[in-house]
Amino acid sequence: MSRPLKIVVSGYLVGFPMGGMAWMLGHWLLGLHRLGHQLFFLEDAGDWTYPFNPRTREMAPDSEYGRAVLRDFLAHLGLDIPWAYRSGLERRTFGASEADIDAWCTGCDMFLNISGIIPLRESYMKARRKVFIDTDPVWTMVKGSQIPADHAYSLAHDHHFTFGWNLPAGKTPVPLLDIDWKPILPPVVLDQWTPLDTPGERYTTIGSWDTSDRDVTLAGERYFWRKSLEYEKIMELPRKAPGSARFELSYAGMRPHEVAEYQSRGWIITDALDTSLNFLGYRDMIRASRGEFTVAKDLNIRIRSGWFSDRAACYLASGRPVLNQDTGFDACLPVGEGLFSWRTEEDIIAAVADIEADYPRHRAAALRIAREYFDSDKVLSGMLREVGLG
Repeated sequence: MSRPLKIVVSGYLVGFPMGGMAWMLGHWLLGLHRLGHQLFFLEDAGDWTYPFNPRTREMAPDSEYGRAVLRDFLAHLGLDIPWAYRSGLERRTFGASEADIDAWCTGCDMFLNISGIIPLRESYMKARRKVFIDTDPVWTMVKGSQIPADHAYSLAHDHHFTFGWNLPAGKTPVPLLDIDWKPILPPVVLDQWTPLDTPGERYTTIGSWDTSDRDVTLAGERYFWRKSLEYEKIMELPRKAPGSARFELSYAGMRPHEVAEYQSRGWIITDALDTSLNFLGYRDMIRASRGEFTVAKDLNIRIRSGWFSDRAACYLASGRPVLNQDTGFDACLPVGEGLFSWRTEEDIIAAVADIEADYPRHRAAALRIAREYFDSDKVLSGMLREVGLG
C-alpha cells in the first residue's frame, strides 16, 4: 500500500445499539484503522427505520441512546474518526454534516457496505470501489432472486463478499444473481479478546430466538430462520451431557412458557437484552464462558452454506472452544480440536466429553484457529487485495 486509503464504512449500530452488533462492526473499523487507513463511519436510517432502545425496550424515532453508544464504543476502541447518522424520522443528520458525508463518499477509495442496511444514495455510489459484505447468507440471495429492488441493490456494488463460505462455488440451490461472490470470514481484532486464565463454568451463547419473518421459500421448499426449532430437537441435552457440563442460553424473544420448559430440563436461561446491553458486558460474558454451544438456522444447515458467525469467532479468540451446529463450515475451518461441527445429540455429547477430558488442549486449539483464520489483519488485507486496493 503506497498511501492510506480513504474508506467509508457503512453499518448498523445506532439503530440497534447492542453489544453483539457493536463488536461485529467494531472489528471492521478497528481492523482497517490498524492497517493504516483513514475511516469515516456512516449510518443511514432512511425515513422508515426506528431505532431500538434496549433500556426502554421500545422502538421510537429518538436516536439519542444509540448515538451515545456509538460515541462510547468508538472512544473505547480508541477511534477518533468522523461519523454521521442520517435520520429521516428525526429530519436531521447527526455527527458530521451532509456536506462532509458527500465529500467523503465522493472522494473515498472504498465504500464498504456491511450487511446492506442503508439506502444507496447517489453520492455513496461515487466511491472508487463499492463493496458489499453479505452477513446474512442465503437470505440475501434468495430475496434478491424474488424482489427486483433487492437484486438491483446488490448489483449497485463493484465487489461482493459473503459469510456463506460454500455459496460462491455454485453447488447449492441458492441463486447467485449473476454476481461474482467471494467468500470471507468475519474479522476479529484479537487483542480485544485476550483469553482469561479462569476456565469458565458454562457453555453459553446469545442471539434471537425466533425470527420467522425471515423464513424463505426456495424451489418450493420452506427454509426457516428460527433457532428455536433446532433447540426443540435437543431439549434433553443438559440431562445427558457428561460430567458437570452446564448450558446457558441467552436469547431475546423466548416466551415465558418456553423459558419454564427449558429450565425444567436443566438449561440455564438468561435474557439476551440484559446480557448484550453493554458492549463490555457482552465481551465479558464470552471471555468468561467455558465455551460456546449453539445451534444454527435451518436454512444454513440444510443448504450447507458454510456460514460461521462473528460471535463464534470471538469465542475462539478468547481461547474458548466452540461447538456449532454443522453448516458446512468444515470446508474452510479445521474441526475436531477447539472447534466442533455437530449434527446429532450424540455428536454434542461426544464433543463435550472430549473437551472436558483435556480442556487446556482445546483452549489452545481454539486460540490457534482464531489467529490463523480470523485475525483482522489477514482477513481485511485479503479483502483489500481482492478488490484491487491491497
